[in-house]
Amino acid sequence: MRAAADTRHAISASRVPGYYGQVLTCLFCSTSPDNAWLTSEYGIAVPAAQPLTAGHVVVAPRRHVAGFYDLDVEEQRGLWNLVSEVRRHVMSALHVESVAIGFEDCEKDQGHTRVHVVPRRPGVELPHGIEWVTE
Repeated sequence: MRAAADTRHAISASRVPGYYGQVLTCLFCSTSPDNAWLTSEYGIAVPAAQPLTAGHVVVAPRRHVAGFYDLDVEEQRGLWNLVSEVRRHVMSALHVESVAIGFEDCEKDQGHTRVHVVPRRPGVELPHGIEWVTE
């Protein structure tokens, strides 16, 4: 599902010094929706660059922010809906019984917040520095 860009965030973002330099070099901001696994108005899901296991997917908001709580409530809800959709697809496609969901925030001006969806398999260690929720 693809939607037009949310100009309300683009206009306010244009007032942030260095914002567009970050966006141009950010994996999540520079990935075309055509190259994404799933997209929505609020987020983009891509295979993890350094997967912990097969099927590890990373979901990031459309708006470039460092922390999940920097998103407004509507964006948080929309991103969570996309995470839920990714979770369903991963569990169905890989025939796993559960996934771990990990929230990874970044330091201000140092990255793009993201949510990891990792199929639970024996022997897969979840890294520190990410807030994990497991089923």
